[in-house]
Amino acid sequence: MCGKFQLIHKRLFLTLVLVLSCLAYLPHTSADDENGITVIGTGVVEAKPSVVELTGLVLGQGQLAGDAVTKYHGNRRRAEEAFKNLKIPGLVIVEEGMSLYSSLNASQMQAMMRGMPVNNTQSQQLSVSETLKLRLTGIDKMSSEELLEIIVRIVDAGKDAGVIIGNDTTPMVPGTYNASKARNTMAAFKIQNVEVLKNKAYAKALEDARAQAETLAKLAGSKLGKVVAINAVDPNQKSSDSSSRVLAQYLAVLGMRVGESEEQASALFKAIPVSAVVRVTYAIE
Repeated sequence: MCGKFQLIHKRLFLTLVLVLSCLAYLPHTSADDENGITVIGTGVVEAKPSVVELTGLVLGQGQLAGDAVTKYHGNRRRAEEAFKNLKIPGLVIVEEGMSLYSSLNASQMQAMMRGMPVNNTQSQQLSVSETLKLRLTGIDKMSSEELLEIIVRIVDAGKDAGVIIGNDTTPMVPGTYNASKARNTMAAFKIQNVEVLKNKAYAKALEDARAQAETLAKLAGSKLGKVVAINAVDPNQKSSDSSSRVLAQYLAVLGMRVGESEEQASALFKAIPVSAVVRVTYAIE
């Protein structure tokens, strides 16, 4: 009898779990939603990049700190002269900061790779480095061929002056392969005035939301009323809304970085989309 009671109790428990699971997937309806229509509107505005940035690394190395600093100053002077002699309109050099560090020499590195103790009494390579941003504006007025020619001139001039152009592809351990450093991204293409473009995208998103709401109201035999509530939705946030997920995936495929700054970057020289998503609730009459 006790076993039969336990079986009935178990079945009731499983039924309750199933009911609660189904309720969890039902759409959430607020008090405002009961007398209104809530829709998600999306808007996208595209703009051609107007800025291209290349990252350059000026490096000075030596066994003595004085030698490293002397080499750094010489390489820095040659790099500045090389880029200045190009006489490219709109090209400026932005200093990103200098760093000093030491690294293991070849014998110390080999000992570390073999699991042997590293002799720290041996001299280490001292380095002085500075990251430079080579920033060129006005590229939205150039063709792809013109821009490519200018970038090639900048890269060649930098290499001739000893500047490392692009991200650092040197492996952390010599002789090893690092997949994250296998591809050297040479340039970042940027659009400016993102806030202005964002406002235009919001306007399109509101138009999209109203069109959806009017269609639903018409199908329901009602008339669309005033806006009851409106919220901006971050397209990159983790959300249950399929439209937000799709838009976030779309931005990720483009390799775009979206932030709060006035610029937005892409690895591709093509029109960059700026998106906006809104959730709007309309009253129905």
